[in-house]
Amino acid sequence: MDVFWNRDKETAFIAARMRKGGFGYLTGRRRVGKTALLRRLCEKYGGFYHQAVEGTPEQQLLHLTEEWSSSIPFFKEARPRSWSEFFNLLSGQKLPRLVVFDEFPYWVSADPALASRFQKWIDHDLPRLKTLVLVSGSSQSMLDSQFLSQGAPLYGRALFHLRVEPMSYEWFCRAMGYRAGDPVSFTKFSLVGGVPHYLKLMPKGSVVRQAQELFFSPSAMLAEEPAHWLRDEGITGNVPKAALDLIGRGVRKPGELASRLGIPQGNLSRPLSLLLGLGLAQRELPFGESSRSTKKVLYTLQDPALSFYYGTFLPNRAGWGSLGTSGQRRLLELHASRQWENFCRQAHPGSGRYWEGQIEIDLIKHAAPSGRLMVGECKWSWLGNREEKKLLNYLRDRFWLTKFARRLKKSAKIEFKIFSKRNLTELSRQDKSR
Repeated sequence: MDVFWNRDKETAFIAARMRKGGFGYLTGRRRVGKTALLRRLCEKYGGFYHQAVEGTPEQQLLHLTEEWSSSIPFFKEARPRSWSEFFNLLSGQKLPRLVVFDEFPYWVSADPALASRFQKWIDHDLPRLKTLVLVSGSSQSMLDSQFLSQGAPLYGRALFHLRVEPMSYEWFCRAMGYRAGDPVSFTKFSLVGGVPHYLKLMPKGSVVRQAQELFFSPSAMLAEEPAHWLRDEGITGNVPKAALDLIGRGVRKPGELASRLGIPQGNLSRPLSLLLGLGLAQRELPFGESSRSTKKVLYTLQDPALSFYYGTFLPNRAGWGSLGTSGQRRLLELHASRQWENFCRQAHPGSGRYWEGQIEIDLIKHAAPSGRLMVGECKWSWLGNREEKKLLNYLRDRFWLTKFARRLKKSAKIEFKIFSKRNLTELSRQDKSR
């Protein structure tokens, strides 16, 4: 597999901003390929790249100036003793169109005063240098605290924030050499999603063997990955970790979460906000509703690997070996079916889930420009014509029982649709969100 795939949108976005220069920051979940993208950009445009290390400010400055001394010979003779000296010296040099400081939070952790010095350099020196400066790092929470907190020195300084997302299913198939229309390919995708680093870890062979090597074997590379992710983001305490575990196991309503955790529901707000802000969990409202019109809410895990870890790996790790290949395959198909619902909604931007009482509709969407309403059922199986017709009738009956349906005008045009394995090729082409 090639070490770099996709990212045309991100590259074009950065290239456009290099024309005027300025300052921006880049975030994204662990292992999503931020560093690979930044290195690629610097190689393509002749930029300066540096990845910070943990240590004292003196060590960090030494690493930086040693690395850049071949490009800025001045640093061979003059070694700055502080960040103030470094930025003063940097202002007198001819810089390329792009400069990248990766793992920026390491610098701030070692010297909190750095952010103020960096802010002054951005305000007073960077505009005349006509250079685009990008910062990034593994800890999204640390970066957000530097740029989104009103009291932080760098608040309001970034001209843009670029979030790097996992690759789409179609790109996953291209990278792995799989056929996008093959349901086995989607089941494999459901194990790791579009996270480039995880793709590199996938062994060849059946999906059962891949799950075994990635999660269930004694040396499995992804068995501890969520713990590393939580550690990188500085998440401590039992409540957010336990909430994430419960959501992954299918406990989706806040009241039920609070009950299972043994705490008042009001005490969940802060832990859930933390998980939502970092993209570890997602919050859903019924389609067509807003937070002003309903108190209904569901919490889910959209990331395939995270969902597999909490929903399949943890509950079955002790008994995985005794299930046999057929039992293991059934578990993997069950997980793929849950991801199929998410995938169908992602392939139809603006769609959402709807639920009330005991009724749940997988997908509803207002289709522009016709204004037709699409109501869909997502079924991860091969369906014959008779089975599909039966499901369509059942979907219609359920939909017309909802308050949502009763609010529609009599002239409303509605398309009822079943999304099954036969729609995989069609939807993989529509999923252009990343």
